[in-house]
Amino acid sequence: MNPALAFIYVAVAMMAVVMLVLSVALWRGSQQGARWAAHQADANTNPAQANAAVYRDQMVELDREFVMGNLNYEELKAARDELSQRLLADATADDAFNEPLSPAMPVVWRKPWLAVCLLVFVVPVASVLMYSVLGEPAALDPMALKQGVDNSAEVTPEKLTEMATALTRRLQDEPNSMEGWVMLGRVQRARAHFEEAAEAYGKALALSRDDNLSIERAEVLAQKNGGSFAGEPWSIIQRVLTADPHHLNALFLAGSASYAEMNYQTALRYWERAREVVPTDSPDAPELDRAIAEARDKMGLPAIPPRAAIQQETVASKAALAASSISGRVSLVKELKGLVAATDTVFVYATPVSGSRMPIAILRTTADKLPLDFVLDDSMAMSPAVKLSGMDEVTVRVRISKSGQATAQPNDYGVSLTPVKPGSKGLNLMVRDTLQSTAQ
Repeated sequence: MNPALAFIYVAVAMMAVVMLVLSVALWRGSQQGARWAAHQADANTNPAQANAAVYRDQMVELDREFVMGNLNYEELKAARDELSQRLLADATADDAFNEPLSPAMPVVWRKPWLAVCLLVFVVPVASVLMYSVLGEPAALDPMALKQGVDNSAEVTPEKLTEMATALTRRLQDEPNSMEGWVMLGRVQRARAHFEEAAEAYGKALALSRDDNLSIERAEVLAQKNGGSFAGEPWSIIQRVLTADPHHLNALFLAGSASYAEMNYQTALRYWERAREVVPTDSPDAPELDRAIAEARDKMGLPAIPPRAAIQQETVASKAALAASSISGRVSLVKELKGLVAATDTVFVYATPVSGSRMPIAILRTTADKLPLDFVLDDSMAMSPAVKLSGMDEVTVRVRISKSGQATAQPNDYGVSLTPVKPGSKGLNLMVRDTLQSTAQ
């Protein structure tokens, strides 16, 4: 997915979640506010009734105390009189100050839907305006983004100097930033300041051991030495290859170093090892093939076909091999399973239809592998001069031998099928008894 579209989708989703949460909270708050205002309005509308209820409860409490014996008649009468006077005084005060106590209800409590609509409108608009001022709107335009990348590729010496200065200042405050040291090393290398580049790589490696960075540092040291890998550069390469014999960058650099020293045989050995690791579709493959061709040319060796041609030849040979192969299944009837031991030898082979009984292609296994799915092809030929692909018809034979000898014995079990054309598939060879022959 386009990174700009991904950013927009995520931003819209987050904004929707925030507005949903705020809207629910606002709506619930308005409902609770309305209930509170109604309660306050009821209390302010009839305060006398509220006071009367309180004093009525106190009267009931005094009667309970009198019944329980905690108050005598005189004390009960005095308490009742006191409560009556207090009730009368409170009622008079409520009449004198009969003004509403609750404040006016806010507009958002009266019309919560209006507040929610304003929220849904204001938040997205404010977010867009804020991003347009503080963000990077051009990053949302793929063409502008691509243009920016293309422009950034045009790095001038002045820009490199500015980058090196800025990185040096930053690393004074962040000396433990491995990424910063690596970036500084690469910038200094691009400026051809190899001494400073090697020092920056060294500080990066002191923070984190990385074989790829070690190889980069070896290249820088060689550049500092005028292209010579003698000394520390070769030591670094050998150390990396000792730890990982298939390290691709180390193999590349080892080949280049050997070639620079005119040691073409060693260079060829390193590059051929790298060729075994590099995938066919890798952008490094063509360059590696050219390097190998140059090394072979320096040694006076014949050129090898390009990798694509080799692969096409391999595919074609495999297709030809499959087209002339014979395949099928060998199985044993259940009546013979008790008579055939798991260690008995099983031969599956093809012979000419007439004449010689010498196998053209042969497969050997043991009876414990039965039932067996087999394939006979030219890779199993007994003689390079006689192959299955050169025959028009053959006889396919199966023999189960207790002795394991190549020649047939009287007690061997087996079956044969004839004639069979090369390329036949799905043959069914059922061993039922002593050697039998079946015609197709």
